[in-house]
Amino acid sequence: MHPLRARQRLFSLLPLLARAAALLLVLMLPWRLMAAEPAAMLVAVSASQSESQLGPHTAVLEDPQGQWTPATLPQTSGAWQPRATPSLNFGFSKSVWWTRVTLSNTGPQQVERVLDLGSSLADEADVYVLGPGGHERLHMASGDRRPFASRGEPVRTIATRLILPPGETLTVLMRLAAHDGLHEIITPTLWAPEAFAEHMQTETLIFGLYYGVLVTMMLYNVFLFISTRQSTFGFYVAYIASFLAWGLVFRGYAFQYWWPNAPDFNNQVLPFIVSLLYLSLGLFLMRYLDTRHSVSPRLHRIVATCTAANGIGILPVFMGLYALTFALNTLIALGMIISLIVAGHVLVYQGSRPARYFASAFALLAMAALIYYLRVLGLVPANGLTDNIVQIGSAAEVLILAFGLADQMNMLKTEKLHAEHQALVAQTALTTRLESLVSSRTQELEAANLRLANLSVTDELTGAHNRRQFNKDLAAAVALHSRHHTPLALCLLDVDHFKLYNDRYGHPAGDEVLQKIALILRQQLQRASDHAYRVGGEEFAILLDINEPPEKVRRFIEQMREAIHALAITHEGSPVGLVSISMGLVILKGLSATRSPAELYSQADTLLYRAKQAGRNQLVSQTLD
Repeated sequence: MHPLRARQRLFSLLPLLARAAALLLVLMLPWRLMAAEPAAMLVAVSASQSESQLGPHTAVLEDPQGQWTPATLPQTSGAWQPRATPSLNFGFSKSVWWTRVTLSNTGPQQVERVLDLGSSLADEADVYVLGPGGHERLHMASGDRRPFASRGEPVRTIATRLILPPGETLTVLMRLAAHDGLHEIITPTLWAPEAFAEHMQTETLIFGLYYGVLVTMMLYNVFLFISTRQSTFGFYVAYIASFLAWGLVFRGYAFQYWWPNAPDFNNQVLPFIVSLLYLSLGLFLMRYLDTRHSVSPRLHRIVATCTAANGIGILPVFMGLYALTFALNTLIALGMIISLIVAGHVLVYQGSRPARYFASAFALLAMAALIYYLRVLGLVPANGLTDNIVQIGSAAEVLILAFGLADQMNMLKTEKLHAEHQALVAQTALTTRLESLVSSRTQELEAANLRLANLSVTDELTGAHNRRQFNKDLAAAVALHSRHHTPLALCLLDVDHFKLYNDRYGHPAGDEVLQKIALILRQQLQRASDHAYRVGGEEFAILLDINEPPEKVRRFIEQMREAIHALAITHEGSPVGLVSISMGLVILKGLSATRSPAELYSQADTLLYRAKQAGRNQLVSQTLD
């Protein structure tokens, strides 16, 4: 089978595999429920145990009015309902929920443990530890609606330390209240202090790697956006940045390190970020899949409307309605994702390569989300993989979409080269036919072609080489340096306060200034290998093939600046009263480490920026080793 067809078939099968895996997991649900057995409410704690899941041994009690205290809680067995899952999920409920678990130290020595709720977002979590006779040993009033300092342990999740004397039985009660009805999932776990510290370190390392992937992809696409100015990369950067911010807030790191004394802000910013995440995702996928032109107008309008509606989800944030914001975000995002999936599948069947990347990325993310929620329900075991499956899936999604963007760029480049080749073939055929028909005009046609070639590389206003030729010559010079260690120099220069000059004297006068500067640069450059380019509005570049010491090159460039200043063109908007330029010069010696054209240009641009910040009308240079 042809490799391309094999890859296309693989992409088309990934969504089907995701659906099959999801169906398999759902079909496992009855068997898991049949296998679930009521667990005892007593947890034996010994010094040899490093970790104990408390969820399967926990009983829960609903407090509709939120009026009970540990002393007034009903003690009848029928009031308390056992839970057989590691995670406790009360969903949307205005009630206060109580949990109860009994810990018994069966050993001869005192045992110290850390009780970790496994959540950083529970609104109000009160932990009561009662000794024999119901005497209160410990009370921690914490939650993400309270300052971070209220936590018993200075970690991202809600945790506190317990002391179990030998031979004693303690009752641990937890009172869980939600601000406006949305209860967060908790996974209560009892840890040995050393094991808890190791667990938090491992978790931080995993999340650090995950966030590092997101930051790397974000910075890479920022560079692509700056280089190409394509909005697709800009929306993708916004999506990754929103995902990164969401992860830091959702996992509790932002509350721990950035605003520990602002719990209200911590709760408001999360749904705000979620709305931005869905909005930026929709905008990115609309541009990436090109729904405006690749699907029906009606489907495009549905996708665009669902994407824009994510802005509505931000409104309840400012009224403190966290649950309503969550519900709106979920419903609106669901509509947007469904419409995008429909558009993606339409394009997959049409043979769209971007759609295949999109379908593959979202299939992996959907599988990860499904496994995570089945883990929350206790239908799959809780371990390092299932606890972090969403991060793994989202990182895979980000990487696949990045590959899709790169593939799309390569396709556009190939299409452009093909179009240029076709244009060249057509031009050559036309020239041949005209020469055969009108031999007397051969010289005129050759002259016309020469002028056309010059126009394609020349700036019309100043006569200097244009940005396209600059990119080509810079790449060639860097390649030559890499192969033969030939030194080179790149200088960027900018006319100081040029906007003020245009505003005061008019654009025709500004154009005349640019023409004079370009003329001075060409007069100063005597060698055929040295060129001046106009790379922006009032920005020029000079590329030198040098064999002199760096200081001599610097003096040569300084002479250009002085020659332009010597034109004595009046500029009342400039502090020096005359038209002047700022210059950034970077010199790459023969034995210098190889830099890419983009790195060399960026370094020269940085030096130019320093020259402007230092007062303009000057040269800032640097010789790279």
